[in-house]
Amino acid sequence: MDNVYELVNVEIHEYCALNVESGEKSFSKRKSNPCVTGLYFKNEIIFFGLYRSSSGPKIYYDGKEYPVCKDLSISLTKMGKHRRFCIQEYGISIEYEESPYIGMDVWSEEIDVDLFAMITQKYQSDDFYKQYTINTGNSA
Repeated sequence: MDNVYELVNVEIHEYCALNVESGEKSFSKRKSNPCVTGLYFKNEIIFFGLYRSSSGPKIYYDGKEYPVCKDLSISLTKMGKHRRFCIQEYGISIEYEESPYIGMDVWSEEIDVDLFAMITQKYQSDDFYKQYTINTGNSA
């Protein structure tokens, strides 16, 4: 089960068990693991996941795993309600529509409901790497 991560899509309140080795995904409205390890976005065409690992944050996209590091060129372009998220080094370019949930309540800021906005704003911070790195218990 080391290759299976439980991710959550906070926008639609759905969980996904993702096997990063096989690419198999199982979706549910119920949490099956006491510890959610990441977040995901999906639409009719795209599945994109961000999850914790012992080596730091990882992305799952188009059947492949990619490490997240501070020196990547990650951008989010906004054109009205249309968005484009890019990671230049990996050739990732994802187009999607702005979440209708932004601003619905005090917990619905863009960074809270838009996974790509969160990544773009936080991926260069130490706190992001602490949050998305599994502590293996080897602390002194």
